[in-house]
Amino acid sequence: MKIKKRAIIVFLLVIFVIFTYLNPLVFAETDPDYQYIAGQENSSGNQQQGSPNTDNPMGSTGGNQNKGNNPNDPNQQGNDNTNPTNGKQYRYRYQKRYTIMDGAENYTRIRSRYQDNDAEESFEIYFNIDNTPTFQLSFLPDLNATTSQHYFSIIIEQLIEYNDINDNGKYDSNDGIASSMPMSNVTFTNITYTNNTTPEGKTYTIIETHTTDNLFTIVIYLVSEKTSFLNNTITNKEIKIDFKIINYPFESQTSSLALITQIKTPFSINPEQNTYDEQQNTATQESGLNISSKDHVGFFSWANNVDVDNKTFPVNVTVISESEQIFSGDKQEAYTQNQVIFSYPRGESILHDPKIGVISLLENVIPSILQLEYLSIIYLLACLFSGIVFYGIIYYKKNR
Repeated sequence: MKIKKRAIIVFLLVIFVIFTYLNPLVFAETDPDYQYIAGQENSSGNQQQGSPNTDNPMGSTGGNQNKGNNPNDPNQQGNDNTNPTNGKQYRYRYQKRYTIMDGAENYTRIRSRYQDNDAEESFEIYFNIDNTPTFQLSFLPDLNATTSQHYFSIIIEQLIEYNDINDNGKYDSNDGIASSMPMSNVTFTNITYTNNTTPEGKTYTIIETHTTDNLFTIVIYLVSEKTSFLNNTITNKEIKIDFKIINYPFESQTSSLALITQIKTPFSINPEQNTYDEQQNTATQESGLNISSKDHVGFFSWANNVDVDNKTFPVNVTVISESEQIFSGDKQEAYTQNQVIFSYPRGESILHDPKIGVISLLENVIPSILQLEYLSIIYLLACLFSGIVFYGIIYYKKNR
C-alpha cells in the first residue's frame, strides 16, 4: 500500500514538473507578433458602398459609371475615353482571378479576395482625387457585395517645406514652415491605367495621377497574384504606392520637405517595426501601422529608406495620435486620427514607396492553434508515458 501511495505521489510530481516545463512553451508558441489581432469592435454596422457615383465617406463624389463593358472580360478597357467636360466619362475595367478593378478618371476601386476560399472575405481599396487624394480600405463579404465595412482612410494632406530648427532630421512643431502645398488646393490629372508584364510573364497594372505641374505624383501598382518587379514583391492582399516629388520650388536654401498624411479609423492603431510582409519574407526594411479590430487587420506600411537624387537615405517618420468623438443624432463614435509625417532629405527628385493592404488572419491564427494542439497532445502523451513507466517500475519491484 505504501508503495502504491509513493508511486501516485511520484507520478503526480512528474506530471507537475512536465506541466511546468511545457506550459510556458505552449503559450510562447502562440505567435506573440499577432497579439494586436484582439482589437476594438465596430458597433456602427455596415456602410453602404454602392456604385461609384455615390458620395464616398470622406465627402467627395466618385465618378459616374458607364455601362456597356463586360466585367468578366480580363484587361478590358472601356471605349468611352473622351474628355469628361463633354459629358462623357473614361472607364476602365480589369478582372483576373480574385482581383477586380473598376476605374475612371477621378477614382479607382480595387476589390480583391485575399484567400482562395469562397468562405473568406474580400477587401476593397477605393482611391479618389476629387478633393484631397484619399485611400479608403473596406472589408466585404464577397467580391460582388453591395455593402461593406469601412475600415480606415488615408488622406494625403500636404507637402511642406520646413527649416529644421532643432536639427533632428524631421519636421515637428518647433520647426518653421517656409512654404506649403495643400493637396486640396492643387489639381490632379485624370487617372491613367497601364498594364505591364514582368520577365516571368506576370501582369501588373500601373495606376497613376499627378499634379498638373508634375511636382507630386501618386503611382499605384496592382497585381492579382504574387509578383516580383522593380525590386519588390507584391501580393493581391495589398497595393504598392509610389510618392514622387520632382523639382519642388524651395524658398529657402537650407530647408527640407515633409509629406503629411492622416489615417482615420474607428479601430485601434499599433505601430510595428517588423511588418507583416517582413514576416512573410516578401519585404525587408519596412515599418508601419496595423489597424486592428476583432475580426480584421489592415495595414499602412512604408520603406525605411527613401531615394533622393538616385541615392538612398533613411526616412524619418513621425506619428501623432489624436482621439475624436463624432456625434450623429443619438449615435456616438470614437475615431482615432494618426497624422503620419514623412520627413525627406532635400533633393530635386524624391521617391518613396508605402503600401496598403490586409492581413489574412487564418494564415497566422490557424498555425498557432495547430501548434497549441500538437503541444497539448505531446503533453498528454508524456504524462501517459510517465505513468506507464512508473507503474511498470512499481509492478516490477512488487513482483521481484
